[in-house]
Amino acid sequence: MQSSDIQRLFHEHGRKVVLQEGDVLFCQGEESDAVYFVAGGRLGVFAAQSSSEDVQINTIEAGEMVGELGAITRHPRTATLKAASPRVELLSIATPDFRALLSDSLSLVEAMTLTNREHLMDADRARIQFGTSNLQMRKRVASLGQEKAQLQELLQLREELEAMVVHDLRNPLNTVIMALGLVERMKDEVKDPETFALAMRLAKGAANRMNRLIATLLDIARLEAGKLALSIAQVDLNTLFEEVIEMEKAGVTKSVEIKAAAVPGLTVKADREVLWRVMSNLLGNALKFAPEASTIVVEAQRGDDRKILISVTDAGPGIPEGERERIFEKFTRVKNADGGAYSGTGLGLTFCRMAVEAHGGCIWVEEGPSGVGSRFCFQLPQD
Repeated sequence: MQSSDIQRLFHEHGRKVVLQEGDVLFCQGEESDAVYFVAGGRLGVFAAQSSSEDVQINTIEAGEMVGELGAITRHPRTATLKAASPRVELLSIATPDFRALLSDSLSLVEAMTLTNREHLMDADRARIQFGTSNLQMRKRVASLGQEKAQLQELLQLREELEAMVVHDLRNPLNTVIMALGLVERMKDEVKDPETFALAMRLAKGAANRMNRLIATLLDIARLEAGKLALSIAQVDLNTLFEEVIEMEKAGVTKSVEIKAAAVPGLTVKADREVLWRVMSNLLGNALKFAPEASTIVVEAQRGDDRKILISVTDAGPGIPEGERERIFEKFTRVKNADGGAYSGTGLGLTFCRMAVEAHGGCIWVEEGPSGVGSRFCFQLPQD
């Protein structure tokens, strides 16, 4: 029996039912009281969801029969059917009448078998598609979870960075205010050259630290965006060392000797301002960790393959071997003997690495002479 035969059977024994778009034919869970043939229009098949509205899972077009399995098995409706077109025309046969017709018509059984096999194949394809979609959805949910965790980590890093930047700017700013207060008090008192010199040295050192932090933040942003244009020229290293040492010693109250040693007339092709800030960061760190009455050595020499090797060596606490690569990463700070991190933003060495690499060089840290302190080294092409 073909579809036309089924339609003729419903025309002979069924009654006409007309639905408007959105009308419900029957609901999931209801008793199967009739079998329907869709003579015109389209029905939507909806499955109930525990936590949301019903979801449409299929469509039944004109020429298809619905409800026959429930009529045979006497099971409740497995889905909700609604009119999915402006007008749906159906032919309905009550369940008892349909069972009687089924027992009298072998051809009807054959037609239903073919129709249900197609339905089962459609259901199997839908199941596979749903399974694939469900897997993709689970992967996406997992991905969103990872993105959420990464976002939370970035927000935490931002908060920590904001706190560190505020701290690192507030400290030198307070030093400037204190130094200016000393100068203010001195204007009406007997001039004291030593106190005045100390106040000016403290103010200069604090201003220099603030300027270095701000420049580091801006330069990292430009380097990451590829927007830092290097002005390459021959840089005399002896002159550069003298300037950086003079600037960094301003504001330092502990007794630390700084020795500079570079081959006379030794030059390197680099952006002088950027190289100056690299040296300022390295020397500033060395002064920060150097103990009283110790010596810091700043050196430059010709290395292999026409490269210049520059180093800053201190006698501080040193850096554990397992931390020597990580300290060049953003926001990484070396831990002190108590397990806490030293003060600072953890951005100075990140800037040094990015700036050196932008010049085609490399930077690293190693143990100081005789196992004492640290030696920061970087190489740059000579020309």
